[in-house]
Amino acid sequence: MKIFKDSNCEITNALTSGLLFLMEIEAADALLFQRWLTARQYPPDCRATVGVLTRAGLKPESNEQYPGDYFYGLGLGSQMASLRFNFVDALLKNRIYHFPTSHYVNPLRCASQRFDCYFEPPTNCSREGPSSAGSGSSATLVTHRTVVSAPLLWCFELPRRRLSRLAGLHAVHTEAWYHGQLSAFLFRPNAAVRAYRAELLPRLAFDVNFTRAGVLDRDAGVSGSLHNASTCVAMHIRRTDKFKGRRREDLKSAVGFSGFSRAFKSWAYWNSPRPTAQSRVLLGSEDPHTFGAMPALLAPSLSYWIPGRDFVMSSFKDINDHNDRLVGRYASLLKRMAAARAEGAAAVAALEAAGATKDEGMALIVQILLMGECESFFGSFASNVAVLVHDLMHAHRVAKRERLHVIDVNGRSYCGCGASFCMKLEKRATREPRRTMRSMVEAFRGSNINAI
Repeated sequence: MKIFKDSNCEITNALTSGLLFLMEIEAADALLFQRWLTARQYPPDCRATVGVLTRAGLKPESNEQYPGDYFYGLGLGSQMASLRFNFVDALLKNRIYHFPTSHYVNPLRCASQRFDCYFEPPTNCSREGPSSAGSGSSATLVTHRTVVSAPLLWCFELPRRRLSRLAGLHAVHTEAWYHGQLSAFLFRPNAAVRAYRAELLPRLAFDVNFTRAGVLDRDAGVSGSLHNASTCVAMHIRRTDKFKGRRREDLKSAVGFSGFSRAFKSWAYWNSPRPTAQSRVLLGSEDPHTFGAMPALLAPSLSYWIPGRDFVMSSFKDINDHNDRLVGRYASLLKRMAAARAEGAAAVAALEAAGATKDEGMALIVQILLMGECESFFGSFASNVAVLVHDLMHAHRVAKRERLHVIDVNGRSYCGCGASFCMKLEKRATREPRRTMRSMVEAFRGSNINAI
């Protein structure tokens, strides 16, 4: 019997040592991969490079939409999820990647409306320079040797061995590892987002009837903020009407508030390193009903969230209606600001004080970033927000050499493509059970017409 026990201990110790070694390799390779991405995207001489612009968003020369472009018909999560594939495509072709634009950016806050308005520029190269002096031409000078455009890419299998070889990594990792590292590079918050995050943290909303909030803050050593990455659990509850109507990719029924609560409490009891009462749940949702229903269901854990007043849009019918109203609101604000500037500084200050520069994308992105910092996540991979949070959280866990806890309340496995693609893959796998996943993923490569 003693021999049996000793053998078990030896096997357990060997497995533990192997897991720790794997975590060390993943963390070391993450540093190497980030250095390689930086070296590729920040060359010493931009004039010797080829830049690439995605045919999405607005044309840089005319500020008009590309013909047939549907990038503006997507939510912010969908837009962000697509950026990774065009980015890695540029890397593999030895090109310098630039961000496209997004209608979620308030043009009064950031006139270019590019994703650079939220994240650190992906390169030190400018895709356009000042006009030629004295030429009389409005054409811009590009700092690259040449600039090409690429179609919007949505889903393809990452060449993991090639990426590891190019970056000089010690090992070939899981596909999720590469998605996490690509997301960590692309979605580095810029100074404006970092400033907004710091200003937001002391005023996060929470269940005012839960009186232990102050005690938890003191115990965690976090003054004036409910958010602490070492004790928070992220929970994203998407709207149940996302896939109604003509889009029927989602084969699973929506899970209600009680389903999220049961999943969290099971995890908190069996897997959490701390008592449930010491956990905090960061709620991310577009639905205000979430913040009225969930705190009581999650108690004794404390629930908190970004206040509703930080968002530009207060109601949601569907994504097309939401986008049309957001674009219309920003266009109206531009006209009002032009009139205010004609009146003088006082009128401009009054309009800004009324929230004219409030940015919908800013609040949504900080919500995603905060959720990605937490120790675990509950959501649905039918949402691109969940895919993004998974990737960012994966990168954080790798850096900390800790396990990843991400739970889909419908029991799905992670899919690195956009949510609509993942739903299509799920449907096709049901219809063609003998077909390999790789074959189905590769079927999506190419023209963006087959994307949605």
